[in-house]
Amino acid sequence: MKTISAQEYHKIKDQIRTIDVRTEQEYKILVRFNWAENIPIDELVHNVEIHCPDKGETIVTVCNAGNRSSEAAQFLNDQGYENAMVLIGGIYGYKRIY
Repeated sequence: MKTISAQEYHKIKDQIRTIDVRTEQEYKILVRFNWAENIPIDELVHNVEIHCPDKGETIVTVCNAGNRSSEAAQFLNDQGYENAMVLIGGIYGYKRIY
C-alpha cells in the first residue's frame, strides 16, 4: 500500500482527490478536511466503480488516525487503483503539523 506524509500531502492536496472514509456521523461531528468528500469505507467497498470510475486518478484516503483509511487504500490498490494512497497519521496527524 502506498502512503503519503502530511508534508507531501499538504503540497498537492488541492490537485488530487481526498476521500474521508469515516462514517457520515463522524465526518459531521469530528475534525475534518473541508476539501475531502465523505464516502464511508463500507459504501466505498460496495460501490467502488460508482464512486471511483477512473482507476488512474490520484486518491488519498483519510480517517482519524489512519486505520480505516489504510484499509481503504489497500482495497483500492487491490482493485487496480495504482495511485491510491493513505495519509500517514490521518487527519489528526496532519492537523498537528498544519
